[in-house]
Amino acid sequence: MTRTENPTNPQVQRTQSLMLDAARTLLAEHGPEAVTHLRVAETAGVARATVYRHWPNRATILLDLLRAGADLHLTPPQPDLTIAERVTTALTSFAAALNGDGGRTLAAMIGLAEWDEDVFAALEQMTAFGPMFLHSLLTAGLDNGELDEDADPALLVDRLIGPLYFRRLLYHDPITDDYIDRLVASTLTPLVRGDGPPIQ
Repeated sequence: MTRTENPTNPQVQRTQSLMLDAARTLLAEHGPEAVTHLRVAETAGVARATVYRHWPNRATILLDLLRAGADLHLTPPQPDLTIAERVTTALTSFAAALNGDGGRTLAAMIGLAEWDEDVFAALEQMTAFGPMFLHSLLTAGLDNGELDEDADPALLVDRLIGPLYFRRLLYHDPITDDYIDRLVASTLTPLVRGDGPPIQ
């Protein structure tokens, strides 16, 4: 979006919403390769220059589609919860995004990411959010003495987040609360120490 445009202007917001809806339609009906500035402009009935003003490159269109679909607004868990409860809360929020439109959008783009740099760039930015959020929780738990000193936050992130992607995007199964509880119990709970207080 150019500096001369006011993002709070109702007309600008309506135009952007119209174009994003057009991009979403192209993605759903024809796949990620159809989401280009030209086709978004044609579908939305606007000039191609207008699309470029809002999204300077194709990767930014795809990233906004991912953000809108995933709706990843993770609220930090309450600090008086145990480390297992905080991680469970974070995974539950993340699973809700994968179970909804976010999962379908990710599934549509993953196959193309190997050959399309724009799709890969959008996926790389978007999928880093959940692991980074979880890593911060685990690192805080380790620093606070809630986890065994040999616990590896980066490895734990892979072991906790990976199964969610695998279950939702490969098997196309919903991620249930029971599944998350069992995942945390088998992966994280053995590393929890009894002498570490919750973060204040």
